[in-house]
Amino acid sequence: MMKHSKYILTLILVLTFGTVFAHQDFWVTKDFGKIKVRIKTGFDYEEINKVFIYGELVEKLASQLNYKGPIFLDFNHHYTGDCEPDYFISFDKGEIEYTWSGAEKQKPFLPKKSIVIRQVSRQFDSRTTLELVEFAIKNLPEIKSKQKQIEYNKNYCQWRVQTIDTLKIKGIFQDSLSKEVKVVMSKRIERPEKDFKYGISYYYQDGRYTLFLRDYNKEDIDIKTIDNIYDFQKIGSYSAIIFDTDSSFYFASQYGQNKVSNRNMVENTFDYYRPYKIENIGGDKLSIYFSYYSKELGLQPKERTLIYLTDKDKLIQDLDKLIKEE
Repeated sequence: MMKHSKYILTLILVLTFGTVFAHQDFWVTKDFGKIKVRIKTGFDYEEINKVFIYGELVEKLASQLNYKGPIFLDFNHHYTGDCEPDYFISFDKGEIEYTWSGAEKQKPFLPKKSIVIRQVSRQFDSRTTLELVEFAIKNLPEIKSKQKQIEYNKNYCQWRVQTIDTLKIKGIFQDSLSKEVKVVMSKRIERPEKDFKYGISYYYQDGRYTLFLRDYNKEDIDIKTIDNIYDFQKIGSYSAIIFDTDSSFYFASQYGQNKVSNRNMVENTFDYYRPYKIENIGGDKLSIYFSYYSKELGLQPKERTLIYLTDKDKLIQDLDKLIKEE
């Protein structure tokens, strides 16, 4: 009877998760006063919320430096894998001329010329963004006089954009930060969540991310500080799975003696790059599903379902394999 139940569960999971959907990249934009933030990505990554946090920080830095003009932060998310980051700084209307065959001429994105900070990377961070903005504000006359149009054909980008010398940009990052950047980085900025009142969330401070629990009529409880958040998925109102990399995660919950689990590793991900499909499948069990391409025989892509036992902090790496071994 137990084996039969497991096979039924597997069938349900395959029917639920087994279809691979095509997708298209998209842009998300948000304004913070005179700071406009845009990110191009392919899935609902936590990187979206993180760059919005950086937008708030840049607004504070501009105020510290007494800069009152508009700033455009343009993030191009190279989400399919690691890459060497590239940076561009200009003063224009934020236009990109796409150079692939048949590309339509684009209208300027901004209504007026602004400082434009453009980044191409798999992950973005506050320190880099703030240093780029600080340099641009302090060297604006030089940027206006020395920027020129270049072609950029890397990391799935086929662009013609204005920028100052990109090698010079990579040389501006310093071992020590300015007083203004340090002050701004010390600010606490919560994850941008509309109507968040209670449950698990996180805040940014000093380049790190602190998970916290908010409950009715109680002070927030900090439960874990980590260097990065790759993905953040809520499970109900008071639990969440937090990936700090593309293959490791923590489980946080209001319930139980330990508010946050040990760090769990997902083995053999075959460079999987999409957010995992996570579902509560009853009781203290979560399913974590992904598909991947490999050199294994048979139909591609392959599919795998992991089971995470929240009460035991135990990760079963492959449900199908477990059933076959029964």
